[in-house]
Amino acid sequence: MAKQNLADFELLFSNAQVIAATANTASTNELDLGATGMGEGTPVKGIINVTAITGTTSVKVCHKTSASVAATDNPTILPTISAVGQYYFTLPQNCGRYVALFYTGVTATTVTAYLTAEVG
Repeated sequence: MAKQNLADFELLFSNAQVIAATANTASTNELDLGATGMGEGTPVKGIINVTAITGTTSVKVCHKTSASVAATDNPTILPTISAVGQYYFTLPQNCGRYVALFYTGVTATTVTAYLTAEVG
């Protein structure tokens, strides 16, 4: 039996967000990890659920220490997504306080992305 993934509304980057055909479409939400940000310890996992896709989509995890994250702020580029499914990522160690995802793809791509306590 597969593990159930835990999700929390406060940890949602995107909720059934439709990705436009423009570069660096920001996730609906920018997450505030708190004043201490990310340090060493247990890595924080994330999940991207793709429910519709045309072509391919690339995703960047960007972070910084002040609000209003931009697509160029400490980017970690994830593997390209080319099919409907569930994709996993890990936030970088020593991640800044504010985190957002940035999507680049084609029209008709729909994603839900969030941080979780369990993956797999």
